[in-house]
This record gives sequence, structure tokens and C-alpha cells, in this order.
Amino acid sequence: MGDGPPDIDIQTEQSGSIDEVPRDGGSNSDGSDTSQSTFDDSGSGISIMDELQSESVETVFENKDLVRPDTIIDEDRIVGRDDQLKTVITNLKPALQGQGIPDMLLTGPSGTGKSLIIHAVCKKIVELSEAQGMRFGVFSINCEGPGTTSRAVYRLIQEATMNIEEEPGVPESGVSTDQKLERLWEIMREHYDGVIFVLDEIDMLDGPYSEPEYNSLLYQLSRARDLGRFDGPVSVTAITNYVDFMSDLNSRANSSFNPDEIFFEDYDATQLRHILRNREDAFKQEALASDVVPLVAAFGSQTHGDARKAIDLLRWSGELADKQGDERVLETHVRTAQERYDSDRKLRHIGGLSTQKKLCIFAVAATDYYSNVSVDWIPAGPSYSLYQYVCDVLDTDSYGRETFVNHVTEQATYGILEFDRRGRGRGKGIHMHFDLAEDPESIMERILEDDRFSELEREEEMMRSVAKSQMNSFLN
Repeated sequence: MGDGPPDIDIQTEQSGSIDEVPRDGGSNSDGSDTSQSTFDDSGSGISIMDELQSESVETVFENKDLVRPDTIIDEDRIVGRDDQLKTVITNLKPALQGQGIPDMLLTGPSGTGKSLIIHAVCKKIVELSEAQGMRFGVFSINCEGPGTTSRAVYRLIQEATMNIEEEPGVPESGVSTDQKLERLWEIMREHYDGVIFVLDEIDMLDGPYSEPEYNSLLYQLSRARDLGRFDGPVSVTAITNYVDFMSDLNSRANSSFNPDEIFFEDYDATQLRHILRNREDAFKQEALASDVVPLVAAFGSQTHGDARKAIDLLRWSGELADKQGDERVLETHVRTAQERYDSDRKLRHIGGLSTQKKLCIFAVAATDYYSNVSVDWIPAGPSYSLYQYVCDVLDTDSYGRETFVNHVTEQATYGILEFDRRGRGRGKGIHMHFDLAEDPESIMERILEDDRFSELEREEEMMRSVAKSQMNSFLN
């Protein structure tokens, strides 16, 4: 679907037949080496090894990792979060004396330093613990991926065994959640003196049922010490953009997970400017024009107050300068990068959705694209049938129809689509319909950039068949 990046035209020499190409990839009959070269249609050789080992092109970057938002940075680069940083330090400091530490809930908009702060402090806790002969574990997962408590616990087991000579000891599927939890407690008791669980985007662990999966996970982890599963200090830090997250917990989770809530507000232009200044050494000396950082900070504060996006914009501006062969990052690069960001905003929003929400939107777009029926509004019924099919292909749980519709209509808030209840005529009832604001093929391509959905690219014919049959059945 659609045009990808232009492929480099590398072919075998057209004068030879297929039978003349050595099957072992080693050498021709004359002994010449063919394993490292291919040929274009003019017969000029391109050495793969030489290309890979050739000197890199000129770049404006000195250390590009410093302008990647997920890089764990040194404490002296943390800006505008003194109160939050001090609170997290105060809460976790007792772990160094083997004392109990509280659970925490970090809330606030995206890109306001929640993950940055907790990981920076945890990194120091681990270093100081090791210096004291203690074994402190930080088991951090992003809850957007697992989908269920069982899968989330397995990810935590993987985190727990990553730096020790120990196997997970349980399979990812085929055993109960309780068995996985018992294995997690066993690993903790044998290899760690203290543990912090970091559950990023905890609200994304909603699961396929009416009761969100995060209730069970928070209940189990926060009771580990009380139930005698682990004797050392243990804490659960949940991270979410949703300020009212606690109000959605059920009574069991609420009774066991009593966190210290820490709120992170948006950054202002001055704070963003300081954050970006602290990462200027990501670039070579004199590679940044003087007006670049103030302009990036201004764009950031006007549109979102999100440090992660501001850092992204600074990196994109540098990458644009590299692509154009420029030795300095200029205001024009920033403005061009910002324009591209704005034009792609809706599709990038789709790329950041949870797995299940992506599948719901994908099903609507695919129904529109594959059914080949000229309609202004896409009915929910055929879309839901295609959603069930793609969930089956990917071997993932599927939601009920009501939840499917709710996830799709939620996207109207972000301008992805419109929805309306429409009648089909006398005696045929009222049905939910969707109208996509973006090209369905573009939506599908953006979602398929997620490697977890790659298998769907091989299912085009079946998806086309399902979409056509379901749409024809609905209309007739």
C-alpha cells in the first residue's frame, strides 16, 4: 500500500542468466569473490562491505543520544522540577537503609518529566545500593504493550532476570497469572534486597473486559510485602497522564495502592529553553545558530509545553540540516521541521495510541479502503467484524462491540473522524457510523509501521474479502 522510500536499484548484471549466479554465494568459476558485491544495470560494482565501513557523512551532531527524549540523563540536566525531584528522592531514600518506601503516582501531561525524574533517581539508588553491598532492582515496563495483567507480570519477570544469570522460569503463555507472580516473588527473594516497580502509562493496561487490568496488577504488586511475598523494601510507582486515575480504581486496588501523588505541570517557555540549553552539547560546537533554541522553546510552549516534543523538534531540525548538507542548524530548519510536525499531527497521534485503539481505528479505515463501496459514512457493524478478524489474525484478545465503538468515537476529540447515529430506513434500525477525516490508506500505513501488526500486511486479500462481504450484507 502506498509508496515507500525509493529503493536503491541494485540488480544482477543483466547479461547473465539466473543459472549463471553461483548458488553458494562464494565465488564464480574463475575464482573471483562475489559475496560482497552486487551490480546495477550499467555493470558498476557496489561493495556492501565498503559501503558499511565507509566514513560517515558530515553531521551537525556530536552526541545525538542527548536529544532523544528517552535517554536517562544526569541530574544536572534536570530543569524546572526541583519540588517533584525532592519529593521522589525523599520517598525513595529510606530504601538505602533497608526501610520501607511509599508507593507513588506521577501524573500530569505528556513530556513533563515524570519518567525522566523517576528513572534518574532510581539509577542513583541502584548505584548507591551496589556501593553498600545491597542488590536493588528497578523493574520498569510500559503498560501500553502488554494489554493484560498476565503479560505485564511476564514483562516484569523479564526485567527482573535481565541483569542476573537466571532464566524467566515460566513461559509467556500457558500458565496462570498466579504462577507467574509466584515466580516473580521467588526471583525477588533470591536475588534482590529491595525493588521498585515502575509502571509507565499504567492507564493503558485496560484489557479486553469491562474491569481494567491495571486494578489487578496494582493490587498484587502493592501487597507483596504485606502478604509476606518479599521482606525487603518494595514500592510501586505508577505513571499516567490522567490526573483522575485514582477515581477509576476498584475498591480492592484502592485499598492496597495508596500512593503519594506527585503532579507535573506543563513546562513554560523559559523552562523549555533551559532544558534545551542543557542539551546543546548534543551538537558540535558552533553547529547551532543562536536563535534556534529560543525558537524551538517558543514553539514548544505555544503548542504543548511538552519537553519531549521540544527535544524532538530540536533533533528533527538537526536531522534536516544533515539531509540538506548544511553545517549549521538555522531558524529555517526549525520552521520547516515544525511545519512538517503540524501537517502530520493527526497521523502521529494515531501512532501513539494503545494497541487495541490502533486495531479499532485500523478496522474502520480498512473497511472503508477494502470494501470498495462508495459511502460517505462507514457503518460500525462491518468495521467491528473486520476488527474481530484482525484480532484473530494477531492472536490478541478482542473487545465487545460497545467498547470498540467507544474507542473509535473517542478519536473524534483529536479530529481523526466524526461519528453519527443514522437510520437505514423503515424497520432497519439506527446504527453508529463513522466518517474519517484522513485518507484511510494513510491511517492504515501509519498503524502498520508498528511491527506488532506486520502480519496484517500479508492478509490484504482476506481483509478485502471480509470488508466486502460484511459491507454488502449490511447494505442489502
